[in-house]
Amino acid sequence: MPIVEYKHHINHLGKIEVPGWVMDRGYHYRDSDKTYLGWVEAEADREYLIPDTVDEKDKAACVTRALAMHAAHPFTNDSAGGMPGEGPAMSTSEVTTMMENWYDTITTNNT
Repeated sequence: MPIVEYKHHINHLGKIEVPGWVMDRGYHYRDSDKTYLGWVEAEADREYLIPDTVDEKDKAACVTRALAMHAAHPFTNDSAGGMPGEGPAMSTSEVTTMMENWYDTITTNNT
């Protein structure tokens, strides 16, 4: 049940696509390096290869990644019903809590 940081691949037709081994995908896109977070099956549970260059992330690493993204372009709190990106900037504590909750939810939903 690892969380991984991945990039899109190019298929045999030259089209960009999500790698087939990413089961729950498309979370927390980081524009600076064009990566996403997603969930993959544990190595013991799969019969296929995931490239060695794919970086597994534990909860602390996901939080660190989110805080770096937040430092570059602050996340906003849009819970007041406004347009995305127009709410007040989230605090680092709010970003940390958001990411920890996301991690727990994704790992729980995929077990």
